[in-house]
Amino acid sequence: MQKRGETALMEPHSIPPIAVDDERLQALDDYAILDTPAEPGFDGIVQLACQLCDVPVALVSLIAEDRQWFKARVGFPRCETDLNSSVCAHALAQPDELLIIPDLTVDTRTQANPLVTGEPHIRFYAGAPLRTSAGMVLGSLCVIDKVPRPGGLTQAQQSGLKLLAEQVLSQLELRRAVAQRDTLRATEAQTYRAREALRETQMAIVAAEGELQPILRAIVVGAMRAIPAADGGVFELLDGDALTYHAVQGTVEGYQGLRVPLAGSTAGHCATTRQPYLMIDASRDPHVKHELVACLQLGSAVLAPVLQGNHVLGVVKLQSRQPFAFDQIDLEQLTLFAGAATAGLTEAEARADARAKDVYWRGLFDRLSEGFQIGEVVRDPGGRITDWRYVEVNPAWGELLGIDPSTVVGRTVREVIPGVEDEWIVEFGKVVNSGQPIAFTRQVGALRRWYEGRAFKLDGDRFGVIFLEVTARVEADARRVALLTLGDRLRDLTTTGEMTQAAAEIVGLALGATRAGFGRIAGDVEAIEVEPDWTAPGIPSIAGLHQFDNYGDIRAHLQRGEALVIEDVTTDPRTRDNPGPMQSIDVGSLVNMPVRERGRTVAVFIVHDVQARIWTAEELAFLRNVADRVEVGVARVRAEELQGVLNKELAHRLKNTLSIVQSIATQTLRGVSERELVGAFERRVLALSRAHDVLMQKSWTAAKLKAVMESVLSLQADLDRFAFDGPDLDISPQAALSLSLLLHELATNALKYGSLSTATGLVRVAWRTEHGNAPSLVLDWTESGGPAALAPAGRGGFGSKLIKMGLVGTRAANLHYDLTGLRAEFRAPLTDIQIHLH
Repeated sequence: MQKRGETALMEPHSIPPIAVDDERLQALDDYAILDTPAEPGFDGIVQLACQLCDVPVALVSLIAEDRQWFKARVGFPRCETDLNSSVCAHALAQPDELLIIPDLTVDTRTQANPLVTGEPHIRFYAGAPLRTSAGMVLGSLCVIDKVPRPGGLTQAQQSGLKLLAEQVLSQLELRRAVAQRDTLRATEAQTYRAREALRETQMAIVAAEGELQPILRAIVVGAMRAIPAADGGVFELLDGDALTYHAVQGTVEGYQGLRVPLAGSTAGHCATTRQPYLMIDASRDPHVKHELVACLQLGSAVLAPVLQGNHVLGVVKLQSRQPFAFDQIDLEQLTLFAGAATAGLTEAEARADARAKDVYWRGLFDRLSEGFQIGEVVRDPGGRITDWRYVEVNPAWGELLGIDPSTVVGRTVREVIPGVEDEWIVEFGKVVNSGQPIAFTRQVGALRRWYEGRAFKLDGDRFGVIFLEVTARVEADARRVALLTLGDRLRDLTTTGEMTQAAAEIVGLALGATRAGFGRIAGDVEAIEVEPDWTAPGIPSIAGLHQFDNYGDIRAHLQRGEALVIEDVTTDPRTRDNPGPMQSIDVGSLVNMPVRERGRTVAVFIVHDVQARIWTAEELAFLRNVADRVEVGVARVRAEELQGVLNKELAHRLKNTLSIVQSIATQTLRGVSERELVGAFERRVLALSRAHDVLMQKSWTAAKLKAVMESVLSLQADLDRFAFDGPDLDISPQAALSLSLLLHELATNALKYGSLSTATGLVRVAWRTEHGNAPSLVLDWTESGGPAALAPAGRGGFGSKLIKMGLVGTRAANLHYDLTGLRAEFRAPLTDIQIHLH
C-alpha cells in the first residue's frame, strides 16, 4: 500500500497523487467521520441528490488513505471500496468544479475501473468536491447512472449538486463543532472541579493554623476530590533516606506510618528527580517496588514532589486499582496541590514565629494566585446594608480587577467602581446577615469582566471573598451557546430576511454589542444596503443604503475579502481624519465581516459598539463562523426553493400522465359493452390520482394515513358513513398507493353487496401498531347494518384478488364473511409502511 505523501508512477486509471497527500488526509482525520453510523442529515442529502439528478445512485464519498468510504449512500450495496475502484478520487484533482464523466467506459481515467468493467457496471458519474474552508478536498458528493449520459447534467442540476455538497460540509462542520463543544465542556468541568477543590484546600490550610496533620490531610482529600479517578491517596513525608506515609485515604487507609525507602520505589524516584511522575501501569513500571503492588492495590498512580526551594519535603501520591487510570492533565492538577502543600508545610514549619509576627497570615494572603479581599458592610441608620468598604486586598486582587490595590483600602465599592451592580452589595450583605457562604459567577459591567468565587462571613460585619477572573470562559460559553442557538434558528427559518435578523440579534447579545446587522454589497464595495438590524436600547437602526466612502477609507479590506476591524474610530488611520459620520450613527468601534461568493464580497455582517473596544481574535473567529453559517443557511433556502420548483413540476407531469392514461383508457374501451368493468377501471385510476394528491401535500416524501383514507373513501360514500379509529401516521408513497387501491376495492364491494348498499349501514376502519420481533401495522375493516356477507363464488374477480393481496402485497389478509357483514384484517411490516428517514 502506498504510504502517505508518496507519489508513484500511475497507470491512466490510477488515483491522483492528492489522494494520499498527508495534509489532506490529516484534514479528513480531524473530522473523525470515517466508519461512523448513518445519520439522517447525510442520508437526506443523497436522497435529494438522486431526485435532483434523476439517477439511481448517490453517495457521500470520503477518500481515505487506502479506501473510499461512503458516509451516506442510495442505490449502492457496499459501504466502501478500495481506491482502485474509486472514481471519486479523481474529483480531488479539480477542487473548484464538478467532475462529470458522461461515459466511464471511454474515459482513460475510469475505463479500467473494476466498478465499470464489472458489477455494478456503472456508466455515468458526476461529483461535486467536498472542499473545506482551508481548501482541502475530503471527497465528493456524487451521482451515478448505469447508462451513459452524453448530455451530462443540466445547469440547474449542477448548481443544485454543488449546493448539496456545501450542505455535506456544513453537516461535517456541525458534527465537529458539537464534538469539540462536548470535549471542551468536559475539560472545563474537570478544571472547575479541580479549581474548587484547590480553593477549598487552601482555605482548609488556612483554617489548620499551621498544624501539620490537618494540612497534610487537606492536601490529600482535596487532590482526590479534584481527580476522581483516584481511589487512594497519601502524603509521603521525607524522613532521612525513607518516605513515611501520612494522611492516608481510600485503598491505602490502613498503611499510616508505612516507611518506603527512597531507593527502588516510585515515590523515591519522584523525590530524587524532583519531577512529577505519571505511572501508567504498575505491573510494568521500572520504578515500582513490586512487593507492594498487591498489598497496596496499586494499578496506576500520579506523584508530585513537594519542594521548598531545592529541598524536598515529601511526595503527594494518588493511586488507582486500575492501570491507565490517569493522564497528563491529572498530573498537572496534582502538581497544583503539591504547590499548595509547599505553602502549607512551609507555614507549618515556621508557625510559631509566623504567629508572633503575623507573617503567616500576611504571607499566605499575598501569595494566593486568586484574588482575596476582606470587606466590611456599611449600614444606614435603620440597619439596612447600603454599601461595603474594603478592609484589605491582596496583590492578586489588583491584577484581576486592573485597579491599584493600594488605592482602595478604606473606600467603598461604589467609590472604587462607580456604577457597580447592586447585586454585589446585596449578596455580600446576605452573607454577613445569614452567616451562610455563597458561590457566585457575575459580571462587573463597568469593568467588562466576569468573576467567579466564594464569599464567607468573618467576624461582626466583616466578610471575606476569594475569586478568579473567568471573563474568557464566560464569553466563550456565550459564543458557543450563540452558535448552537443560531444553528437551531437557521434550520427552522425559511427566508433570508428572517435568518439575517435572527443572526444579528444572537450576535449582538452574545458580544454585548450595541448594534448588529447584515447588508448586501452594491457594486465593487461602493455601497451597502443594510437590512433591518438589531440594536441595543437607545441605539437607532441604520437599515437602508450607505455609501462606504462617506465613512472613511474603509473599502479596501472588504474588496480583498478581509475583515474590517476598527477598535476606535477616533484613532484608527482609516477614520480618524473625520470620525464624525461614524459617531453620528453611534459607532465608536466596529467589525465588518465579509461574505464572499465566487471571489468577490457580496455581503457584510456588521457589529458596532458605541464605545471604543478591542475586538479579540476569539470574537473575530466567532463572527467569521456566524457569517459562514448565515451564508450556508441562505444557500439552503435557495436549494429548497429550487427543490420545491422541481417537485411541483414533477407532480404536474405525473398528474398529466394519469389524466392521459384515463383519457386513453376511455377512448380505447369506448366500444367495450361491459361498462361496469370500464367504470371500475376508471375509478381505480381516480383512486390513484387521489392518493397522488395527498402525497403532493408533502412533496411526495410521505402522506398522512388518515388523509389517504378520507380522500379515497369520499369517492364512494359520505364520510359520515365511516368511523375512523387509530393514530395518524406518515406512510411512504408506495404504501399510500397500495392502501388507496385496497380501500377502493373494499368500499366498492360494500356499495354493491355490503353495508354501504343500505341507507343505515356503516363501516368502521381501525388501525393499530403491534410491537414484537417485527413491529407491524394492523388494519381492520368492519361492516355493520347491511346484509350478510357472502364469500365470492369461484376464484373471484380482479377486485377480490387485489383485496387478498393485502397491504403492500404482503398477502396477510384475513377475511370473515359474517351475518353482520364483512370483517377483514390486514397486516404489514411497519418498516414497509412508514416513510424511512434514515
